[in-house]
Amino acid sequence: MKSLKRSFVILVLIATAAFLFSCGTASNGADKGGGFGGAAMGVPELSGGASDTGGADIIEPEPVQRPAGLITAGAHNDNDNYPDWLALFEQRDDGTNGKFFGHTGENAWGFGTHNRIKATVKCADTPLGGVKVVARGADTNSIFTAVTDANGVAYLFIDAEYGTVSAGDAVAEFSADERDIELSLEADDEKLNVIDLMFVVDVTGSMGDELEYLKNEVADVINRVSASNEGAKINLALLFYRDAGDKEQFAYHDFTDVTNADGLRAVQTALSGQSATGGGDYPESVDEALELAMTKQWSSGASTKLIFHILDAPPHSTSADKTRYKAAVTKAAEQGIRICPILCSGSDYLTEYLTRQAAIHTGGTFVFITDDSGIGNSHHDPDIPNVTVEALNSLMVRLINGYHTGEFAEPVDWRQEVK
Repeated sequence: MKSLKRSFVILVLIATAAFLFSCGTASNGADKGGGFGGAAMGVPELSGGASDTGGADIIEPEPVQRPAGLITAGAHNDNDNYPDWLALFEQRDDGTNGKFFGHTGENAWGFGTHNRIKATVKCADTPLGGVKVVARGADTNSIFTAVTDANGVAYLFIDAEYGTVSAGDAVAEFSADERDIELSLEADDEKLNVIDLMFVVDVTGSMGDELEYLKNEVADVINRVSASNEGAKINLALLFYRDAGDKEQFAYHDFTDVTNADGLRAVQTALSGQSATGGGDYPESVDEALELAMTKQWSSGASTKLIFHILDAPPHSTSADKTRYKAAVTKAAEQGIRICPILCSGSDYLTEYLTRQAAIHTGGTFVFITDDSGIGNSHHDPDIPNVTVEALNSLMVRLINGYHTGEFAEPVDWRQEVK
């Protein structure tokens, strides 16, 4: 009888252990409060290392990765739709207010976009990219510096109705009524076939699936961009951030040439070494991360420089945080770095406002993840009309190629890419 009892207990223990093991396996990689939700799709996360098997010869299964192109997103360039952008700050004829109405003074975080100058720099009829352009107010106290894109265009935001715009030895005047300026130069330095990319990524606890997505998608994006731009050197850097008080507030992997297998492998290793932890409160070290990004060794000369800022929360709102955020965006414009924020699930109204300001001030493009794929938690809807929902990886490739060549391909509806 005792033998039967012992056998029964052993069987119960074995069954309990098997159950606990299966629960642990099923919960591995679960959504951490606001991500793309790979687990919700029944897609396994990347497997970890082999466990101790007591010497038994067990063949570990190959890691199962999500295919590229699962995540959906929209993109909107507020400089290309400038009248619509201004309308967001105005009161309508029917008495209703635009989305950002009232964002003046302290609520504007130091940003002002109602006095934009569009400067185009050419040599004869050829646009010149990578040219430094400076706008100065009549009192010379107001100043804004930007760098022309591949189409020779620079956007300058200056709180002055009158003044000058200069590029090299070319100078023109602007006024309240004339803010579309064209400058002519002798041929400047030839645009380099170099693309500098930096992913600035919030890796706090709520960003777990976004980080896993990036691990799986980066090679696809790089390979497609490389195939589209023959001979281009693509340098990729990674800047991860959390919040003050976290054990590791920042982690950085310097620019690496990812057009060769070793470089791409090194970047993927750096990505794999990161996990989404920390945070605590809603705001994160956004301003400090962008400030840090400006100090890195970006290529000199007329290269393409882009930041994809992947986030779901705004910076803190102290006076120092506001000043630091605005200064980092201004510095990016001065260096010709286009900021393309990518809003993830959990974002709010303030995050949208601040990231769209960063994009428009630097000549970048605002990107937002959508719910169309059915993956993960609900995403903030910026309510922008006539946006084509794309596969995020294809959208990123389209933007990189567009900023590098000056020719932006038409967006492709994500449903046309579903295999």
